Amino acid sequence: MRARRAVGRPHRLAVAVLPAVALALAPTTAHASAIGLATPQEAAPAPAPADRFQAGNSLYQAGDHEGALDAWLGLYEDGFESGELYYNIGNAYFRLGELGQAILFYERARVALPRDESVRTNLELARSLTADQITPLPGFWAPRVVRWAVQLVPRGWLIAILALGYLGLASILLYRLLSTGPPYWTRHAAVAAAALTLVVGTNLLIREFGIGRAERGVILQTEAAVQSAPSDDPSLQLFTIHEGAVVRIDRRSSDWLEIVLEDGKVGWVRVGDLETI
Repeated sequence: MRARRAVGRPHRLAVAVLPAVALALAPTTAHASAIGLATPQEAAPAPAPADRFQAGNSLYQAGDHEGALDAWLGLYEDGFESGELYYNIGNAYFRLGELGQAILFYERARVALPRDESVRTNLELARSLTADQITPLPGFWAPRVVRWAVQLVPRGWLIAILALGYLGLASILLYRLLSTGPPYWTRHAAVAAAALTLVVGTNLLIREFGIGRAERGVILQTEAAVQSAPSDDPSLQLFTIHEGAVVRIDRRSSDWLEIVLEDGKVGWVRVGDLETI
């Protein structure tokens, strides 16, 4: 894997080169004859996902940012997911001046790669260029500590520890079941293995399914009116927000979303004004 370089100055973005094993493959397919395409016997083999990803890298490095974006979006629209893919799509959108889309994919990359310094740096750069310079309210320390604790151990280590915990617990219980007069220490070992499995399993469950994570979105319209109620009545307009603003989504009402800005302001926007992270 080629090392990524952190952004040293504005518009100096890095490119992640992703091996095939790093892509989480979940493509959706349709029968060729059902959509009027050539059958497999008549068509050439489709490029492998890793080759398509690398083709996007090559186009990006050659300065063809639109071609790179098309290559990477093709993978994304086919159902492929990875933090590195989101990161590179964000880079391409940034180069093309589409700030809202860049921030959206950087935010998605940050969810998948929470400890990645290049993702954090590029996201901060993009958000610094938005029209709305929103000062976040100081948050309560407890949620920050919980988020830090959940992300403290890398995902791969969590899976390995969880597997060892299950294996250890099963071995101890089997030993106690088959042994006559098992040593007293095996009871403490079983309790410790069960506790470890529970803690690590809960951590992994929270990370994988986003339990307790607020739904967030990014404004993609150049300018969006924020209303005091889910209505287009001009007299109900509170203020406007602009492309790239990151908001929390609290409620949904038909075609409207109630949002909360990082500075605490609350209002309603049209569903089409933003896309969820």
